[in-house]
Amino acid sequence: MPINSNHDQAFLQKLTEITLANLTNNQFGVSELASEMGKSRSYIYLRLKRLTGEAVSQFIRRIRLEKGLELLRQDQLTVAEIAYDVGFGSPSYFIKCFHDHYGYPPGEVKNRVYEVSSSESILIHKKLRKAINYNLVETSSVVNNKRTFYIKIFLVALFIIALSIGVWYNYFYTDLSILVIPFENFSKEQKNEHFIDGLREDIINDLFNVTDLRVLSRTSAEKFRNSNLTIRQIARKMKVRYVLEGSVRFDGDKFRISAQLIYAYPFREKHIWSDSFDRYLDNFIGVQDEIALKVASKIKTSLSENEIEQIQKSSTQNSQAYEYYLHARALLHKANSDQRTGFNFSGVQNCLKYYEMAVAEDENFAEAYAGLANANFQLSSWKIIPSNKGFLRAKELSLKAIEIDPDCAEAHCILGGYYVWRERNFEAGKAEYDISIQLNQNFATSRQHYAHYRMITGPIEEARLHINRALELEPYFWLTHSLNSWIYYFEGKYQEALDACIISHEFNPRDMQTDWLFVLNYAKLGEGEKMMKQLQQIAKRYSKTDDYAEAIQEAFNNSGIEGLFYWLIDVNKNDPIRVIGMNGHPFFISWWNAILGNKEEAVYWLEKVLDESRKYYSYLNLIGTNPDFDCLHDNPRYLKVIDKIGLSPFYNQRPE
Repeated sequence: MPINSNHDQAFLQKLTEITLANLTNNQFGVSELASEMGKSRSYIYLRLKRLTGEAVSQFIRRIRLEKGLELLRQDQLTVAEIAYDVGFGSPSYFIKCFHDHYGYPPGEVKNRVYEVSSSESILIHKKLRKAINYNLVETSSVVNNKRTFYIKIFLVALFIIALSIGVWYNYFYTDLSILVIPFENFSKEQKNEHFIDGLREDIINDLFNVTDLRVLSRTSAEKFRNSNLTIRQIARKMKVRYVLEGSVRFDGDKFRISAQLIYAYPFREKHIWSDSFDRYLDNFIGVQDEIALKVASKIKTSLSENEIEQIQKSSTQNSQAYEYYLHARALLHKANSDQRTGFNFSGVQNCLKYYEMAVAEDENFAEAYAGLANANFQLSSWKIIPSNKGFLRAKELSLKAIEIDPDCAEAHCILGGYYVWRERNFEAGKAEYDISIQLNQNFATSRQHYAHYRMITGPIEEARLHINRALELEPYFWLTHSLNSWIYYFEGKYQEALDACIISHEFNPRDMQTDWLFVLNYAKLGEGEKMMKQLQQIAKRYSKTDDYAEAIQEAFNNSGIEGLFYWLIDVNKNDPIRVIGMNGHPFFISWWNAILGNKEEAVYWLEKVLDESRKYYSYLNLIGTNPDFDCLHDNPRYLKVIDKIGLSPFYNQRPE
């Protein structure tokens, strides 16, 4: 990937220098690097990912390995000495990482010849040397002509540069992808914002219907409201090929939408299409479909009849109902905080009113019923209204929307959520998620829900597939990164899980599950001191005292990471703290015992969970796929628990 400015070069140079300066410190990691850079961990992660495609931990590991390779070539130190010199905790781990990175063990370095480029080592096996020397002899008459020789060198260099640019260009710009950034409100009246944002969101929703077009979510685009970045900078940041920008100007009962499609070349912007659309406020249905169709036809020269039909499809022809719907949806978005970590009750109440007004104006308005279902589902999820009332209402409204329009992806997604989390009918939930994703490949919410579903049922490979897609569509949402971290944890990729956890925490520092992800991944990576400090922070924050810090320190000093898990078991049994993981619930006692390999204790407390009124299904659902419970998989009592919570059909499909 190219480095496009002196600032980028300086950024990477400084990262490299700081890493090299701390090379022998095997505790030097993401947090320490960010601290010395004076930047947040998410800033370092996102910028480094854009420039190199690497996570921060991968970058640090690569620098360590490249230095290790350099020392191995000098042939003065043993592999073990080099491992410690470049910051690996053990020679065996260095050997594993070296082999994974270079494709052969450190002991083979002396048998290989290298030509080093500016970015990576290009390996040439020793067995090729004779062939290379032979070719050099055969062409010596040509090489003797210095002018010819230097021309060839220049052409080879030019070819390599062109190839590098081509690979990078292909990586970022050959896919069909678009970001629709917020339209400007030239009327400057705040009351028109919901109308403008609603039209833009429907353009996005229409573009979702174009096969093979990756359309980034509305929430991702919101990051660029009032942005000072150029279109090309936005495109590069979001890795999209096209950007659609626009503006709306009101004049009495009329308004004009101006839109412009820009192709973000690697080195310059290219105007592809622009147009203006004049409409009256009482007759504007279809203008968003017309814009979306023109944009789609410019991006994809040949649209299928079905794609055209889906884009032109309108859920209502009633302008007043549509205006109410846009207002309701805007209020629902506004009721959620930026990262959807909080929910404004009065805002949702207002949104319900406008949704009800929309369906009163047009009783066949499927999208309005789906929006109303979504609002009720969220109200119940946040426990603002009784769950029985809200979830059942969400189911009823989703079914109504699907009855009117079987192709309403949002309604199928909400209905799937109801079946999985309320009725525990996993197969019915999967069927609805499948339909939702089939109808809208770019619906990030369905991708997140499906990834979570596959965390319950497996296979985890499918969860990975869908969370990766969700990350492409919605890269700035904490929950996407949190799910990404959990899935990495289930895959046994603990460093990657930690990297994702760091990003999630930056977006939502208050999430308790993220706090526990830190604890778990530090434990798996053998970073006991960091695990201890994280536990101390959790205990202090939720007990509002420092009373537990000394006991946690003592547990670690006496027995390391194992001692910390025994402390967790003890605090749950004898001195609970009002926080998940320490609150005395049998599930967490079972989990911590399972990690320690205490099979009998783990299954005993797992059975106790079934007697609890609150079963913590968000965790209990995962015992069939969570590798921490692998020690119980041949235990008949564990299998009975699996059966009682309805997971036997999926557990029996697990690969041996």
